Amino acid sequence: MKKNRFAEFFKGKGYYVLLFVGVIAIVAVAIIGSNLSKSNNEGDNYVDLNEEPDNNIAAGEDETQLAENNPVSDEIVNPTDNSPEDTESNNTNEVVDNDSLLEYDVYSKEEEEGIDLAEVPEKNVQKAPTKAAETKEVPEVVETTGAKLALENLTFNKEEGITWPVNGNVIMNYSMDHTVYYATLMLYKCNPAIIIDSEAGTEVKAAARGIVTSVEWNEETGHTVTTAIGDGYSLVYGQLDEETLNVKVGDKLNQGEVIGKIAQPTKYYTVEGSNLYFKVLQDDKTVDPMLLLR
Repeated sequence: MKKNRFAEFFKGKGYYVLLFVGVIAIVAVAIIGSNLSKSNNEGDNYVDLNEEPDNNIAAGEDETQLAENNPVSDEIVNPTDNSPEDTESNNTNEVVDNDSLLEYDVYSKEEEEGIDLAEVPEKNVQKAPTKAAETKEVPEVVETTGAKLALENLTFNKEEGITWPVNGNVIMNYSMDHTVYYATLMLYKCNPAIIIDSEAGTEVKAAARGIVTSVEWNEETGHTVTTAIGDGYSLVYGQLDEETLNVKVGDKLNQGEVIGKIAQPTKYYTVEGSNLYFKVLQDDKTVDPMLLLR
């Protein structure tokens, strides 16, 4: 009985109903599958802004290749920011790093003129004595009562003045209130004496009556003799020739008596040439010799 009903069902409209339902199910399954595939594709294209960027992208490691020795391609791939601030900064760095602007060839005037104070030819320079003459102060050598009285009895008349120790032109004036130019040293400084032009071998005479208080040698004035002439005045004679010195400490000198002769200049006066260094002291303070020379 049941088999007959089942057969009649397939023979009737029931068969078509089942077929329609099957087709609907297949279509539904196809639509659902298509929607699921589309959802997956959209998920792949979704970018999470909270996710950390890929290291290669952040570091700028792309596959762009530059044409070798092509500055244009380099500029395109790695453009340079030419803003005013960067330009100014670059210019500043160029100046700081440019050694040619920071380093100078510095030469002293002595080097430019070929003058080396340490290597002046010996024949043109007064040499230091093998045994430097000892400087003897008056108290050490003038011990007798007569000698002391001689110093005490010395008087100097400023009105009468002093005579010229050598004949020659003054090539450097006394100047303690402003500087004068020293040609050999190539600098300006005060001058406590006068420099009198005089040839080597010229006799130097005592400018006033007095007593020799010092015979010494120093680098600037060479062999130098100092005499006391009374009333606190002293005369200093420099650039003298050691071999021609006729005096020693304690000797009494009359005005015009020969002290010695002019030597070759020391290395401090090679440009000025041979000369007499002549200085006047009053109570150990310098005085312009021109005020007393007659």
